[in-house]
Amino acid sequence: MEKVSFSQGLIFRKSWDFMKKQGVTMTGLYLAFMVVSVILSFISGKDITSGRYIIGSLLSVILSWGFGMGFSKLILNIFDGIEPEMDVFLSIWSRAWTYFKLLIVIWGVMIICGVIAFVIVDMTMDISSVISGLISPIGYLVLGAFVVFLGWFLFRISFAGLIILDTDLGTMEALRRSWRITKGHVWKLVFLSFLILGLNILGFLAFIIGVFFTLVMSQFAYTIAYRVLWALYQEKESLEIESAVEDNDIEPVL
Repeated sequence: MEKVSFSQGLIFRKSWDFMKKQGVTMTGLYLAFMVVSVILSFISGKDITSGRYIIGSLLSVILSWGFGMGFSKLILNIFDGIEPEMDVFLSIWSRAWTYFKLLIVIWGVMIICGVIAFVIVDMTMDISSVISGLISPIGYLVLGAFVVFLGWFLFRISFAGLIILDTDLGTMEALRRSWRITKGHVWKLVFLSFLILGLNILGFLAFIIGVFFTLVMSQFAYTIAYRVLWALYQEKESLEIESAVEDNDIEPVL
């Protein structure tokens, strides 16, 4: 059995292979979504108090949400050798409520961390000038620690959305699976994220339109990273089970 490894170079090479096969179709689909979004925004107008604007904004949110889920599912299907079919954008709504609960959890954590960080900084500002020279830097260090913690937390649960679309797992089960498969791989994911960011900057510089191509390739890279980490986790679990079975088969020597 071929050993699985997390390699940024391999991930990008595989992404490029998928782009050569389905890149035009997926980039065209992404562009079509952007065109519809622009038209919807134009129809909604700029008067935020009008019913037209409210309805248009609501439709825009639903469209973006549904397209994001459907597009990610199409990428997963392509990875599994399934040709892109537009009915995915209808069937994917069966997972919408589970996906929505995931967003609530993520935003809840972000808001709580933000409030705590704000309170800490605000408290340091109220400290008397006699000790503020010491307390203020400590407060900002704590704020920085919260930012680092939040980033680390988001990387640990970053694949929960894909897991929900890829499996029948619920919100908490998807979060737990993402937490398990990303254990020990956070720095690799950080590096991969910087590479993806660089790729999209290059795409933007390539007459701007190139960014749509690189965004699709980024989604392929993100999906491949998820499948690689899941394979690594399964491999580890399999080895642990085999080791446990072998240990149980050893008979005590008298």
